Amino acid sequence: MGRTEQEDNFSNNVIWYNFILCILVILIHARNDSIFTLPVQISGFPVFNELEAFLASDVAGAAVGGFYLGSGYLFFRNYSWKRVFSKYKSRVKSLVIPYILWTLLYFFIHAAISRIPVLAAVFREAPIQITWKSMADAVLHYRYCAFLWFLQFLILYAAFSPAIYLLIRSRYFGAAAILVVFFTACTNIIKNEQAAAVTNWMTLYMLGGYIGIHLKGIVEKGRTSTRMLMGTLILAAASFWIYKKYPSVFGVLFYSFSFSAALWCLTAWEKDGAGTMPRARGWQKNTFAVYMTHFMIVQGVNALAGRYISQSMWVGFFLFLILPAVCFGVVQLAKRICGNGTWILWKIWMGSR
Repeated sequence: MGRTEQEDNFSNNVIWYNFILCILVILIHARNDSIFTLPVQISGFPVFNELEAFLASDVAGAAVGGFYLGSGYLFFRNYSWKRVFSKYKSRVKSLVIPYILWTLLYFFIHAAISRIPVLAAVFREAPIQITWKSMADAVLHYRYCAFLWFLQFLILYAAFSPAIYLLIRSRYFGAAAILVVFFTACTNIIKNEQAAAVTNWMTLYMLGGYIGIHLKGIVEKGRTSTRMLMGTLILAAASFWIYKKYPSVFGVLFYSFSFSAALWCLTAWEKDGAGTMPRARGWQKNTFAVYMTHFMIVQGVNALAGRYISQSMWVGFFLFLILPAVCFGVVQLAKRICGNGTWILWKIWMGSR
């Protein structure tokens, strides 16, 4: 059977939602005001560096929560007890195998750089010993790709998905369970930093799953009105003020949720009887590949430009703005080289995406 117009619109909105969040994540790691800073201190004109810090730290910071909310929604929207093992199988291919491969790849890249004096000096890489213990450490603690904590948390949530589903499958009990997790996160009663982080982001992951189970029809029915869009934008602005005025786990989670809701309403906004978002292009779907490769691209470009081109804030801010396009361009080129994504090696590394 062919896809309905509603399914096509929903799929297109998901692509745009993930694409915009991916750009924001790139901006988080593309921040380079610590590299292009000396001329600012001399001239006393730090406006571009301050703007970069605002975009990378404050605005883009909501993207992480947005991904957890969306991931929870997509995982549980068609979940059932009969699909537990098929879900496990799909997540092993789409999350576990790529996570292991990429953590090892980053480990060997860093090890190689540490053995090349010129590159070791540029990237300030200390000598790295290649042993079974160091490789296991690289995988378990994402030692050389710190941004992959996000993927490790997703793997953990998928592993415990039957327990999460048991908690949220009931409308009222599920809402109560999410509130318990939310207040547990906000009260900071969990002292272990890693466990606290898992709990914090689980709030949004569970909330996304809850929405996918109980409010799927509302989310996927079609377009959102201008009134709803304006309401979510006002809520996002208010939550941002709370997030900045009273820094806390509550502020982070509230802002992340509000920002994500506004972004979703924007992608699904209906103006004059038609959707506002054009049909997504193929390269916009490469968000997973971009996420897995963007860190080495932005760090490499910033480090090399700061050392060999200029430390001017003009150069730094220009790079900051164009690095998302560079990342998507590099990935699209690599995908075309790999048979437009048909090569088995590409599929394994990209989780069959």
